[in-house]
Amino acid sequence: MVRAKVSRDALSDRAYEMLRAQIIDHRLAPGERLTMERLTAALDVSHTPIREALNRLVSERLVSVEAYRGFRVTELLDADELRQLFDARLVIEQGALRTATSSIDDDALAEIGRIVEKMDGVASAPTLDVNAFNELDAQFHRATVAAGGNVFLLNAFDDLKVHVQVARHYRGRSIGEAREAQAEHHDILDALARSDSEALLRHAATHVENVFRRLQQPDGDQSAADQPTTDQPAADRAEAAR
Repeated sequence: MVRAKVSRDALSDRAYEMLRAQIIDHRLAPGERLTMERLTAALDVSHTPIREALNRLVSERLVSVEAYRGFRVTELLDADELRQLFDARLVIEQGALRTATSSIDDDALAEIGRIVEKMDGVASAPTLDVNAFNELDAQFHRATVAAGGNVFLLNAFDDLKVHVQVARHYRGRSIGEAREAQAEHHDILDALARSDSEALLRHAATHVENVFRRLQQPDGDQSAADQPTTDQPAADRAEAAR
């Protein structure tokens, strides 16, 4: 009996991972209908693990469900929705980082440093492993929010599912964009290490604004990614969040 439950859980996890990867990579297109019959045949898994996997994806906002119409891949965020997502992210991150320099301990700072080091490795490759970079980026930002010591802000950050949405928009991005982001991560880490709260808030706000800007560029548009950008819009947003 126990073995059957473990087996079903393993099948559900497998179905979830496969469907999640296909949605993020656009092998399952935004808006595409997801039928049980097709998914069970494609994944060679029974209905129950597929349904459990789909419900997990609903909680991540990668799949939507409508009464009598079933499951569909969630549409990509439009420009206004993406802007709202990043505005909400900025408010939460600024709120958490305001206390991070006084509450972070050596172990937490060292862990953030290790994440940045791993990201350096990904960003130094000739071509970008988007999934690896995005996963590490999610770990980095969650760790910096956690450093603020406010569990409610951390829960709010988790609930945004920022990196799940960004992953779907980030496919096809250039290695140059990753390296630009990585330079910004180093600025954030350096400000944390120096306990410079003012610089930390400024660098974090600039980074959020620049990520949003990079996502507005055509896929792999290196020339736009290499253009200098002003800190003014991000600084204004940071001030409003204080």
